[in-house]
Amino acid sequence: LAFTVQLWISMPAGLGGQVVAGATAVALELCKFSFAPLGLWLRSQGQASGYALLCLWPLLVVISIVATVGFLATHSEEQQQRSTRNSQEYQALQQQLNSLQQQINTLNGLINTDANNGYRQRAIDTAGQLSALETERTQLITKLSTIEQTPSTHSAFNSLASSLNADPAKLQHIGFLALAIITDIVGLVALLAFNAAATVCKRVSQPFQQPETVEQQPDHTSHLNEEQRQLAQRIHAGEFGNRPVLRNISTTVSGGYRTVKPVFEALQQAGTLTRNGQGFALVKS
Repeated sequence: LAFTVQLWISMPAGLGGQVVAGATAVALELCKFSFAPLGLWLRSQGQASGYALLCLWPLLVVISIVATVGFLATHSEEQQQRSTRNSQEYQALQQQLNSLQQQINTLNGLINTDANNGYRQRAIDTAGQLSALETERTQLITKLSTIEQTPSTHSAFNSLASSLNADPAKLQHIGFLALAIITDIVGLVALLAFNAAATVCKRVSQPFQQPETVEQQPDHTSHLNEEQRQLAQRIHAGEFGNRPVLRNISTTVSGGYRTVKPVFEALQQAGTLTRNGQGFALVKS
């Protein structure tokens, strides 16, 4: 996330553009980390949008990997350039260039003074010296540019390339690419593993729930209406005593015997009621 955001922020120049670029990078990274688990969940729910998210997810991963490689390469190049400019060779050449520039400025001043005072020949002789200094300055500038533009790699890749007899720049690029892939893939795998672990913990905790009650027996009460289910709960709770009487209960509810009879049958099938002679009795749990 940090690599991608920093690379996007470094592209625009103004503060407004950097804010927009940073917000865009954060949004893309959040989508990258959420599309995989969300797509898998939607697919498990039978929704076609899950497949769309799973198709977009690899594209976001590739964008993130490219951004990470770009940031690492840019940061490494800037670091090597700073190291080059701080080297003794570069500093010595820069000092020579500054000295030549001062001499050229001095000669230009002398030429202008002689020309204005009528010493034309002396001005021409000084101009010859100036031409030699300018040629030397051009050579120094070319040498400094060559040092700055020379491809440079990290010392670790240089030592590894020398042992493998490989190109240091290519080896560095491969190393950055491998690091980017590992960074993205490990983060996504960790996210999916955390999600899977949370799901497993939720399933493991389910057996420790309270014992099943009458309303948790869909096989026996699924055919009952809401009023009958409530009546079954009341009977199971002992509201009508340990020996509920079907006839007495029928007189207290709407629908009478036709409403109560299926409830008693369902409670018998669930093992909550048992026959006791001509009547019924609650089974003690």
